[in-house]
Amino acid sequence: MKINMEHVKKNSRRWALYGARLGLASALAIFAAHHLGLQFETQAGVICIFSMLTTSKDTLKLSLSRLISFVITAVAAYFLFQYVNEFVAYGIFIFITIYFSEMMGWGAALSANVVAGTHFLSVAEFTPHVILNEFFIVLTGMFFALIFNLFRDTNTQKDFLREEILAIQSKMQLILTGIADYIESGTESQKIWEDLEQVHKRLDSCIHTALEYQGNQFGEDAEYYYRYFEMREHQCQILTNLQSELEKIRTTPAQAKIIVDYIRYMSRYVTEMNMPGQQLTQLNVLFSHMEEEPLPKSREEFENRAILYHVLMDLEDFLMVKYKYLEEEGDELPDF
Repeated sequence: MKINMEHVKKNSRRWALYGARLGLASALAIFAAHHLGLQFETQAGVICIFSMLTTSKDTLKLSLSRLISFVITAVAAYFLFQYVNEFVAYGIFIFITIYFSEMMGWGAALSANVVAGTHFLSVAEFTPHVILNEFFIVLTGMFFALIFNLFRDTNTQKDFLREEILAIQSKMQLILTGIADYIESGTESQKIWEDLEQVHKRLDSCIHTALEYQGNQFGEDAEYYYRYFEMREHQCQILTNLQSELEKIRTTPAQAKIIVDYIRYMSRYVTEMNMPGQQLTQLNVLFSHMEEEPLPKSREEFENRAILYHVLMDLEDFLMVKYKYLEEEGDELPDF
């Protein structure tokens, strides 16, 4: 398998910090469990790692579900392992644990309870002390996971997202200008669509980072970036659909000039906070102008003008995506 060195170079610092954070938290969890005199102390480190694989918000939810599910399954274990054959008791315990976890949607908490069941099975005498031992192992692992999950480099993530907003909107402006040139000249430019595909890939990366940032941030802008990049992804899909339409044009109609001028005008306003009301108004004027044009004189002219009209409808969708997004955001837009 070929290693993408550019990907490694770009992410090596983040991976190193992530690995160091998990390693230190897990080691401290085991260290604490050891000094508390807990049996099966290494399990505290494992629980810590499993919990830290999620975001800060998810860790809080997972920790709560682990505690509640542990209490319920521990009560079941207490009666099973005392009054039923130990191997039969273990099988019934696993059944109850899995069934209850799936029913409550706490599948992520399952691993700790299953391991606790193996510990219950391995002890010579099942007593309340054994349950307390497992409870403190879970508590210790989750404690260090919660503490270390607070130390996430969200500022770097935010800086990356802010930079990508500017970079992507600049690239989209160039793509729209390229589409205008393409309509005007009639000469195919594969680079336009290649650039658009690259923007799609960047947006996928941004959405992933935005989701991670959202899961580790409790501020007012926690969800903003995800919704913003989702909006841009929707707009890019609309532009992608234009490719198949434009490829159907055989000759460039005279009406293409006003559409080309409009696209170039519109491209200047592909910015983060621009409410495209004025651009939609200008587009409606353009629709009216197209309707007042003399009827086409040939089938080919009719088909080409119909395609251009469809392009205008796609541009309207492109603007409406942004318009509805800003309208829905309203007062929730953060102050940058």
